[in-house]
Parts: sequence; C-alpha cells; structure tokens
Amino acid sequence: ILQSPAANEACQYVRDILGKNPLLLRELNLSGRKLGDTRVNQIAALLKDKLCEVNTLK
Repeated sequence: ILQSPAANEACQYVRDILGKNPLLLRELNLSGRKLGDTRVNQIAALLKDKLCEVNTLK
C-alpha cells in the first residue's frame, strides 16, 4: 500500500475489517507495495492469528 494519506486510511480500513473477521481473507497480494515496518508487523500479526485462513501470500 503506497505511502499517502488516502492509502494510509485505506490500509487502516482493511486492517480493521480483517481484524474483526480474519476468515474473510483467503489470498493476500502485496507484490509491488511499499510497506513500512509498522504495516508489515500488523499484517504479520493478522497472519499469525489462528482464525486467519490466508492460503496464498504474494
């Protein structure tokens, strides 16, 4: 997700939705995205959740 105010807001929205229901996400494509350490750590935490069913990570 690109580094801009709108992208930051979108990232927060997606993270909030997935945090409430990680079962919605089966595939996550982050290729070509510029993610900072904070976002990588947040995504890693979601992926570690035992309810998260991501099958494909790109």
